Amino acid sequence: MSNSEELQQLYTRTSEKTLAKWAVHPDIGRVREEAFYEPHKLAMTSGIQPALTAPLSQLLRELHELAHNDPLADVMPYTGLHFTFFAITMPLYQRCDISMLDQQLSTIFAEHAENLVTTISNLRLVALPNQLLIAGTPDIKSQSSKAAFAHQLCDSPWREKLRERHGDISLPRPFWHSTLLRYQAEFIPQHFRAYFLAHQSQNYGDVTAQVQLALTNYNWTEVHRISGD
Repeated sequence: MSNSEELQQLYTRTSEKTLAKWAVHPDIGRVREEAFYEPHKLAMTSGIQPALTAPLSQLLRELHELAHNDPLADVMPYTGLHFTFFAITMPLYQRCDISMLDQQLSTIFAEHAENLVTTISNLRLVALPNQLLIAGTPDIKSQSSKAAFAHQLCDSPWREKLRERHGDISLPRPFWHSTLLRYQAEFIPQHFRAYFLAHQSQNYGDVTAQVQLALTNYNWTEVHRISGD
C-alpha cells in the first residue's frame, strides 16, 4: 500500500469495524486464558525504537492511569516504545540462540535496511476489538525497503517462519504501528473505548529512528540487537 491517504483510510476502516463490534458487545466477553505472545521467549523482528515524544508520553501515562492495576490490561511500558518494521518469527528463541542464527538473515537485512532511518508521521490511535494501536504513515523509502526486505525473505529459507508468524497472507502487512494496549479478553472495557472515542482524531505527531534487526520480547523491553542502529 503505497499511498499515504489509502493507508490512513485503512486505519479508519479498521477502527470503524471495531466500533461496530463494540456496539453489539458492551462487555469484555470471554477472558483469554492464553497470552497474546509467549512472554518468556524472544522473536526475531525488525523495527525502530524512537525517543518518547511528549504527546506519546502523555498518551502512555493516560492509558496506564486507565489500566489502574487491572490484571487484564497490558499497557506498553514507557521503556518499550517501538514501531515494527517487519516481524519475522513468533517468540521462539532464548538470548543464547543469537550466535546460532542463520547469517543469511543479516545479509538480507543489510541489503535492504542497513542504516535505514525511518520516519512514521501522522500518528493516530487505531482500535482493534481487544487492543489499541498507535499507527502512522511511513516515508516512501522505508515503505519500499520494507517491501523488498519482506519479499526476499519470502523467497528464502525463512519463509516457513514467516508463515508461522503471519499465516497465509500477502506480505508485508500494510500497518506501521505499535501496540499500546492488549486486553486479555475478547473486548476492551468501556473506559478504554471511551478514551479511544475521545482521542481517535488526535494527531500524535511523528517519530524517527534507525531500523534495527533484533531478538526482542513481545513488548520490546528486552532487545538484543543483531544489526542496525
